[in-house]
Amino acid sequence: MTITVTNQKPAVLDALHTISCTGDYDPMPAIQQTLIDPLLEPLNPNTPASITDAQGADLTGDIPDLVLSCLGDTLNVTNEQTVKELLGQTLINFDQGTPLPVAELFAVQAGQQNKMPAPSPRVLYTAQADVLPAAKALLARTGDESAFFASIAYTFHPDTLGFWFQSSAAFDDFKIWLSQQTQTMASALPPATTKLLNDFTALSLKGLTESLLVRKDDSDANDEHSFARVLVHMLMNYAEQQRAQAGQQNTALDTGVLPFTVGELFCPRSVVLVNVEAHARATAAKITGEWNLIKQSLASPVKVVSNTSLSKLTSLPRAAARAAALGAKQQPGQPGSRSAQVAFRKQPPSKLDLLKHITRVLRRMGKVNKSQNIFRTTTATFLKANRRNPDDFNKPGRITSVQYMPDLHIYIDTSGSISEENYQEAVMMLIRIAKKLNINLYFNSFSHFLSQEVMLRTENKSTAQIWKEFRRIPKVSGGTEYTQIWRYINASRVRQRRLSLMVTDFDWLPPSTRQDHPKNLYYAPCSAMDWSFMVDLAKRYADSMQHIDPSIRQRLLGMVV
Repeated sequence: MTITVTNQKPAVLDALHTISCTGDYDPMPAIQQTLIDPLLEPLNPNTPASITDAQGADLTGDIPDLVLSCLGDTLNVTNEQTVKELLGQTLINFDQGTPLPVAELFAVQAGQQNKMPAPSPRVLYTAQADVLPAAKALLARTGDESAFFASIAYTFHPDTLGFWFQSSAAFDDFKIWLSQQTQTMASALPPATTKLLNDFTALSLKGLTESLLVRKDDSDANDEHSFARVLVHMLMNYAEQQRAQAGQQNTALDTGVLPFTVGELFCPRSVVLVNVEAHARATAAKITGEWNLIKQSLASPVKVVSNTSLSKLTSLPRAAARAAALGAKQQPGQPGSRSAQVAFRKQPPSKLDLLKHITRVLRRMGKVNKSQNIFRTTTATFLKANRRNPDDFNKPGRITSVQYMPDLHIYIDTSGSISEENYQEAVMMLIRIAKKLNINLYFNSFSHFLSQEVMLRTENKSTAQIWKEFRRIPKVSGGTEYTQIWRYINASRVRQRRLSLMVTDFDWLPPSTRQDHPKNLYYAPCSAMDWSFMVDLAKRYADSMQHIDPSIRQRLLGMVV
């Protein structure tokens, strides 16, 4: 869609907002004031701003719905492009070609303001090169808060609402102010909220961060004077007051907002408090470990929010890390960079095509210490006697060397859109591949549930025997959910080292928030089905995955040329 904007005053969006902690919870006025009104402010006050599409139709009244459609649980590719084009024309600092979703628009704005290119396979942000220098500059009052915010957002992409404090002393000042404010409204606060606020004032921000769970989901903790509403309301009010004082006294800020994603800005499920001084004095490894722990906690499907005690976001992962004494950090691999140039096949792939693709990926992954995928090679050598003629030194012997390729782990889509015939075709395809490679397979079926992992011993077995093995495995059914597989693979270093192959019809849309896609996960079509329809689904999936893995097209084995 081509958008034309006239008589609009180019804007800079401000994340500060105040949603009342009394009455019904309604974030729409704050969304309107923060996101929508700046896009419609006229340059000439006597004439309203105008936003039209290519046909000249007025889109001004549709802007709120367009923006909100980009903040749902799944990505709307068409509306994403439309809103990015709108933001590119109405904001002073916004790159409409960014691969980041609209949900991260404040990060994109901050990045553009500081002339930071958007993250991509060729532009990688790290704690060492970006977060540390930005924290030191903000601590020394030589840098801007937007640079610190953009460096964290571009490096880690946490789906949360953050507030930064210059130091632990600045956080202590906020706690004193909070205690004074809550005392004036003590009679209106429920006992549970009062207790949680008292517990909050006992927190210390001497480390890098402190993070709290405040909601299980968007409908939780929205009662009048709930802890979630009061805490965010107070943090926003304090940040606004600090900004006003800094402007009057011409001093630097000590507190500010980190609006990592728009959804969390207006209805946060978690709040992360960030100590700038601690970041400036920490090592890059410690910063990376801290934010990876926060992301791991945010991705956890289990969210327990107590009404009687503070629920710390990272408490369970920290306890597990201490118990297991795990200190190694994960280094994600750099994806490819030619995804946009990849074309889809016009005809379904043959079994030989898929075998070639899988073999090529296995070779690219390299050798491992031990696996079920054994690769034996025999070479002639004069260093070993010939077995048939051991006394004949002119006849070479043979040496058999054993090497191990990565294991192959198959995830077959058995959701409602996959018929029994399609499932059987997919299984037979995998049986032929397993026989060609002569290896054992790890196997799960999945829908919106994931079956138990099974190792199928297919090596040196007939097709009929292997089919019987498959038939014994329970097949789950229901909807479709890919992220459970991503989390399942990322939760185990052993599974991360396998070549994971998801056999699916691609009838699924990813979440609008950034997720960690496994490095060695690839996709294959479940069967020929209606090939043109499957290609359309695969294209839709690839387009909607750009904010998660820009090189996703190169992972669609058998779908692309």
